[in-house]
Parts: sequence; structure tokens; C-alpha cells
Amino acid sequence: SSPPVPSPSQLMCFLQYAEMNLGMWYTMSYKSVLEMHGIGPDILPDVDDKLLSEFGISAGGVIHLKKGSTAWWNRPDAKCKKRDVST
Repeated sequence: SSPPVPSPSQLMCFLQYAEMNLGMWYTMSYKSVLEMHGIGPDILPDVDDKLLSEFGISAGGVIHLKKGSTAWWNRPDAKCKKRDVST
């Protein structure tokens, strides 16, 4: 099956995934700036590292987010379930 069409809830789900599985902290603090620039997990690997660092994301965090977004986006369960976004 193909990956889901991007939605705002998927960014939140991905950021929660990054915090729980990629060893990152405070990932939800990036939500607003990523949304404002239209950056979701589907295109994150294509975003310039310098731009992401200007958002306050550390160099290591940029690497974790980019690699993690590719893996997360290609998972069959990348579509966020309602219960996943309640936290």
C-alpha cells in the first residue's frame, strides 16, 4: 500500500514517535515552526539542514528527524490513529 496523504495530525504523530523512539527531547516544541513552513514527515528529508538548525533543532536532532521521518513515513501504520494524538 502507498503512504498516506500528508495531514497536520501526521506531523504531531511523527514528533511523538521521534521523542519516544529516536531519543529526542521536546520534539513538540518544533511543531509550530514546522507547520508554519509546511514541513511534514513526508518532505523532511528534502529540507535543508541549515533551515532546520535555524528552527533551533540541533545538528544531531536534524539527523535523527530526517532519518527517522523516512523510516516512519514508509511504515504501513504511518497514518495516525485518533488515540495516538490524544497525548
